[in-house]
Amino acid sequence: MKFTIATVLALAATAFAYPAVDKNAPAKRQNIAGNIDPSVSSMTDASGNVVPFDATKVFKDATAKGI
Repeated sequence: MKFTIATVLALAATAFAYPAVDKNAPAKRQNIAGNIDPSVSSMTDASGNVVPFDATKVFKDATAKGI
């Protein structure tokens, strides 16, 4: 009986402690401007969005920082 009560209390505590979905969460959603075909190569831009790969538009963070 004690084990059952402890189990129920643990499950209830987990349910209350689990965070609700928040639209202002720190994880940023990607802006999907167009559907990227998964069979072609892709990359992320400076903002973190997935874009089709284009060698002329590669963002070089170290070069931008002057390193």
